[in-house]
Amino acid sequence: MSVPATVSERPATRRRGAELERAIFDSVFDQISKLGYARLTMEGVAAAARTGKATLYRRWPDKNALIVDALRAALPSPAEVPPQGGLRADFLALLRCLRSALESSYGATFQALKAEPGAGAGLVHAAIGERVFAPYREMALRALARGVERGEVRPEAVTAMVANVGPAMLIQTYFLEDPVISDDFLEEVVDTVILPMIRR
Repeated sequence: MSVPATVSERPATRRRGAELERAIFDSVFDQISKLGYARLTMEGVAAAARTGKATLYRRWPDKNALIVDALRAALPSPAEVPPQGGLRADFLALLRCLRSALESSYGATFQALKAEPGAGAGLVHAAIGERVFAPYREMALRALARGVERGEVRPEAVTAMVANVGPAMLIQTYFLEDPVISDDFLEEVVDTVILPMIRR
C-alpha cells in the first residue's frame, strides 16, 4: 500500500500563463518580505511558487530581471487612466492612480527593497519611474494639451515641470509628512495649486 506524498514531496502544480506568472510574482514579494533582497534566490522563488527553477530561467536571466517584472505587474499605471472629460477630473484621476501606486498592497515589499543599499533600492526606483512617474508625466501633458484646445490652459503651461508638480507634492507628503493621502488633499492640490497655475 502506497503512502500519500507529503506537501513538500508533491510535484509542482502544473500552471501556465497568467496563473503561473501571478504565483511567481507573489512568491517574489513573499520572499523579499521574509528574507530581504540579498537572500532572495531564483531557487527559493521557484520552490515557493511550486514550479521548476528552469521555468524561471527560461524567462528571466537573473533575480533582478524577475523582481523588476514583478514590480511592474504590481504597480498601477497612469497610462491606463482614460480621459475624464475635463481638466480637473483628469488631474484628480491621475493623482488617485499615483496614490494607489504609493499605497500599493506590496508597500511592505517596496520598503524592504528600498531599505537595502545598492541594487534593491535601485530596482524599486527604476520600476516606479518607468511604470508610474513617466506615464503620469505623459498623461498630464496630454491633459494640459486638451485643456489648451478647450481654451482652459495657457499654452506655455504645457511643460514637464508643470506636469511634475502634482507628483512632487504627493511624494513629499507621503514620505515626509503623512503616508495617508486623502481625497481632500488631492482636491486641494488640484484646486489650489495646479489649476491656478495653468489657467489663462
